[in-house]
Amino acid sequence: PPDRPIRAARAPGDDPHPLRRVMAPGLLAPAWALALGFGRAAAGASAACKDAATCQVHVDGIIQRLGEMKGDMRGKQATLAALEDLRTGVLTGKRVELPSAQRQHLEKGSALISEVTFDARHRPISTNASRHFKPIITLAETSEVEHHAFLALKKATAKGGSSSLLVTVDALSTLSVWDLNGEALLRNFDLGHGEGRKVAHMSLSPSQDAHFVLSADDLGVVRVHDLKIVAQKEKNKGGDDSDDMRGKEPVKKQMKVTANFSCAFSLPAAASGEPRKLTSILPVERGAQPWFVAGDSSGSIAVFFRNGTLKGRVKVTEDPGGVSGLLRSQGQMVLFYSSHSFGYFSAAQIDVQYPPCTGWNSPLVDIAIDPTNAASRVVLSLSDGDIIVFTTSAGKSKSCDLTLKFPHVSSFPFKLYPFRGHIMGLLAPLPDAMGQSADASREIYVFNMAAMESGYGLAPSRALALQASFKPKQPVSLVLTTGGGGPQDRSKSHVAIRYEGVKGVEIFDLNLKQPSPPKAAAGGEGGDGGGDDNSWSSWLNWFPKIGVFGIALIGVVFWNVRKVTNSNRPRGGGGGGGGAPAGMEDFDDELFRERLRERREKRATEQAAGGGPGDGGVAGGGAGGSSSGSRVQEVGGGDDE
Repeated sequence: PPDRPIRAARAPGDDPHPLRRVMAPGLLAPAWALALGFGRAAAGASAACKDAATCQVHVDGIIQRLGEMKGDMRGKQATLAALEDLRTGVLTGKRVELPSAQRQHLEKGSALISEVTFDARHRPISTNASRHFKPIITLAETSEVEHHAFLALKKATAKGGSSSLLVTVDALSTLSVWDLNGEALLRNFDLGHGEGRKVAHMSLSPSQDAHFVLSADDLGVVRVHDLKIVAQKEKNKGGDDSDDMRGKEPVKKQMKVTANFSCAFSLPAAASGEPRKLTSILPVERGAQPWFVAGDSSGSIAVFFRNGTLKGRVKVTEDPGGVSGLLRSQGQMVLFYSSHSFGYFSAAQIDVQYPPCTGWNSPLVDIAIDPTNAASRVVLSLSDGDIIVFTTSAGKSKSCDLTLKFPHVSSFPFKLYPFRGHIMGLLAPLPDAMGQSADASREIYVFNMAAMESGYGLAPSRALALQASFKPKQPVSLVLTTGGGGPQDRSKSHVAIRYEGVKGVEIFDLNLKQPSPPKAAAGGEGGDGGGDDNSWSSWLNWFPKIGVFGIALIGVVFWNVRKVTNSNRPRGGGGGGGGAPAGMEDFDDELFRERLRERREKRATEQAAGGGPGDGGVAGGGAGGSSSGSRVQEVGGGDDE
């Protein structure tokens, strides 16, 4: 009977249908269900169809079930088509576009889905790494570099040369200094941490006047070395460097770098005996005597003087792992962060001025300051791949407001590097139990801050300006420098990238244009009459600035021409020139009233001397009537006297 459950009559190995054993049960389920539905419908048709109405209801039920089954089959077909596209992309090496929701759903099962797919809405504008990263040279090719950073110089090494040097620390805890032409100015200088010790942190001086290097080993011992950089003129072949010889051939400058030990210090021991691990070290500029700020795993920040003496120490966070990193902010303020908070620390007062900002669930991996807003917005990189932006000031008051979220383009976290209106993110996969992070491709993502500020519409966004891959190499860390072409050429920039398992550091010319600021939205905030003001401002934004300047220039020219024409116009009462009568150029109301008053007084005096009131009145009236047209002429022409 149709309502009796189907039971297996044979063991799985005795199934006489080999096709049924090979095909997946999930793919056969819709077919078996369809056959079973038809079987049940045929068997129960006689029992259900007693009259025309019951038969119609029965048929409608079958049609409804078939419609539901049709929808399920379409969903299965769409899934198979998507899987086929992914398989084709993996085999051909091309990425497949997927909607944001589907991509994020697949990433939950496999984080490597971002290796073969693009987000259809936030597709990168460019994937051409060679266009934006132009290789120049590879430095320290024989060394296993552990840390590297650019050291800014006060002046360029030569005309058209570089205004920065590259400082490297290798696995043997030795220091080397290189210029960007490949010459080693200082090589394999022992930092003195001892045999078996590994340099865990390195930081350089922020000032261009006094250079030094801070190196901290895995035991928390910090050693400071002063760097003396001298540029000497090379002598000519004959050994003469006189002005006559220098006039014939340009004299080159040779850089010399020497390192001298300055001081050493370490974190103070805890009173409770708990171990303290140094997590970050940062020098803070303070004239000729900088401070050294150190964060530890217990959540404290310590400040040391230039000679290594402890200035003070304070606890700033209770989060597990303590202080994760330090970042230089404005003045003597230091931006610190832990796994679930960040805040500003005053090195001068050795205190946290305002409550730290919190409010996210995933641990914080890295932090950067938004390059478009000086120290007022902070960009956070979380362990789940999300990047969020907090605003730390609203006018003169402090705040912790979540203002922006980057597009979710990867489930792996990023290391953040601000650069010219962009945020560069280097994938930094964390160790996981499934081992997927080892297979992840460490690409560089460049986010356009102005495009994200403008918001997203129906069209694909322009938030992701560049997605650069360096396969088969895997970048581990990078450092940036701006103004690599000397004081007169601030447009050139360099990036130094260190790869996993590869010796040396590769230097690139970085070609990224400064993005234009976002335009004000048409319905943005405004004052009174917001609609008219917005339309007027949008029209001004559309109209070229050169057009406004041209209109203003034409107006000034017309005004000057009119002024010269009026000044050259003939003066006098006669002729047809239409000019003002002579003496009337400076005519004004005050002068007219004064002359009229004098004329009336004079006429009144003459009337009083010539006759009585009656005669004077008649004479005055006659005189007034007859001479009314000549009064203005007499006043304008001059006095009778």
